[in-house]
Amino acid sequence: MPATEVAPIDLAFARFVARGAPESHAALLHHSAVLVSVERAQGNSCVDLAAYAGQPSPDATTGFVFPAVGDWCTQLLASGRCIGPEQIAGEDYTLTPLVLDGTRLYLRRYFAAERRLAAAIRARLSVAPAEELDESIGLFRTLFPSAAAAADWQAVAAVAALRAPLVFVTGGPGTGKTTVAARLLALLLQRDPSLEIAVAAPTGRAAARLTEAIGGAVQRERLDTLVGAQLPSVGNTLHRLLGYTPWNEQFRFHAGNPLPHDVVIVDEASMVDVLMMDALVAALRRSTRLIVLGDPDQLASVDTGFVLGDVARAARAAGGAQAESHGEGLANDYARLSGGDASWLQPQSHVGALRDAVVRLRVSYRFGARPGIGALARATQEGNADAVLAVLADDTFADVSLDAALERRASVSAATAERTLGPLVPLLRTYLDTSAPAAALDALGRFRLLCALREGEHGVTGLNALVEQWLVREGRSVDGWYDHRPVLITANDAGMRLFNGDVGITLAVDGVPMVHFPLPGGGVRSLPPARLPAHETAWAMTVHKSQGSEFDHVRLVLPAADNRLLTRELLYTGVTRARQSVSIVGSAEIIRAATQRTVARASGLVALLS
Repeated sequence: MPATEVAPIDLAFARFVARGAPESHAALLHHSAVLVSVERAQGNSCVDLAAYAGQPSPDATTGFVFPAVGDWCTQLLASGRCIGPEQIAGEDYTLTPLVLDGTRLYLRRYFAAERRLAAAIRARLSVAPAEELDESIGLFRTLFPSAAAAADWQAVAAVAALRAPLVFVTGGPGTGKTTVAARLLALLLQRDPSLEIAVAAPTGRAAARLTEAIGGAVQRERLDTLVGAQLPSVGNTLHRLLGYTPWNEQFRFHAGNPLPHDVVIVDEASMVDVLMMDALVAALRRSTRLIVLGDPDQLASVDTGFVLGDVARAARAAGGAQAESHGEGLANDYARLSGGDASWLQPQSHVGALRDAVVRLRVSYRFGARPGIGALARATQEGNADAVLAVLADDTFADVSLDAALERRASVSAATAERTLGPLVPLLRTYLDTSAPAAALDALGRFRLLCALREGEHGVTGLNALVEQWLVREGRSVDGWYDHRPVLITANDAGMRLFNGDVGITLAVDGVPMVHFPLPGGGVRSLPPARLPAHETAWAMTVHKSQGSEFDHVRLVLPAADNRLLTRELLYTGVTRARQSVSIVGSAEIIRAATQRTVARASGLVALLS
């Protein structure tokens, strides 16, 4: 078992679980509770006891070793603090802190959320496919003119969403997920112009980008007359959409008070944890259509579970031996709407509804002029470390590069700082030369310094300090709320309309420091620093915090020593934040280790959906 850090809350929870239990079970209960609490903090919904049988407890102070898995399960079920399969069918599992499903041990809350979510997904997929597709044929063929003669996965995604009340449209950057959403809205609104539509994402910035992207697609596709009036001008965070109230940790909208919308579009679904997805699906009316957009190869949520990844894996399993095939019904409807052949979908009669509800877009249109980023992203997705390093070493790719790892030192010279910042230095100087808030925000949005870790020389704290040392050498002040200080919001504040992930810049107005944030659709709003929720300086940010954002130029700084947070998903997410160029600072050994390490979160959702 890999070394894990036991937090005080893990030990406190274990003491709570074991308190008052029979003495013969108390030690095992304590260490089992520590284990499941530690694993939850790592993003796992549950822990498979079979993988830990015979291993030492994470709480290494006692030398406790877990028993064989059969004895372990028997003792847990006999302890009075854990229930098993025979009681799961009832509702009394809500009275116990732990739930054992087979050999998977859960905290009660996550077990209940997984089962509710799986049941809700299955219920939506059990709805008979829509019959009234003929009225959409004319507009469909206008929107997807190539679908009759060639494989068009965007058209497949639209057909799947027209047929069923739930669809997951997956794919990497530039594959057209928001274009599909815009065209789909046009098709749906043609059938019913009165539809109420909501668009949402896990963070404020991602929600704003979703609205902008769909709005841009509507303009580009000339769909204003069909979609324009119905498309919300402002996207919501999922918390705001559901009416989250932090004082009681409840949502205004839930199964007993569902959302009033007919169509809900959610972007950046890889960032949505199991509790939030459970709350969202529970708050939908049975007639509401849910369209989920995301990239399952990106980093998973910072919270528990990886719903999008689990759904994608379950869908592949539902395809059987031909994992990428789809059902005959979907293929027939594609042929009907497009007027072309659908045999390339490899239609199978046995394929389940889940397979048809998950459509992967395969062609990226973003990196055509930036082939290095596209090649680097593909090699990273495949976990091919040799290919990743070959792309970075290939001088024919002008849009990607690899620079040597940074040296470890207490203070850095101007030359070292400039080498660290590398190609961002000219962009940084352009940003520092701006004087108007709108221009400064635009200049800052063109580049970003990303890193894997928060702490340390090569983390957010170290790189923020390095940039400020560089600024001092440039003759600029870094005291307090200095001009051009970038600020990252780290907590949601619905009252101030600021959300986790929002980025603003500091510029004085009439000698008074003000922090300026972009408004959806254009414009700037300015706030005094005292009115901001929790925030931090943002010359650098973690790859996790950058999800939902894109920048022309990215400088990705990797740590000097290997770390379990360095994964294929982190590298891929960092690389694909770049639109025009990405440069990586790190060693070949670190890149190889990251490419070969993948996030594998434990959950029961795949089994429940399969």
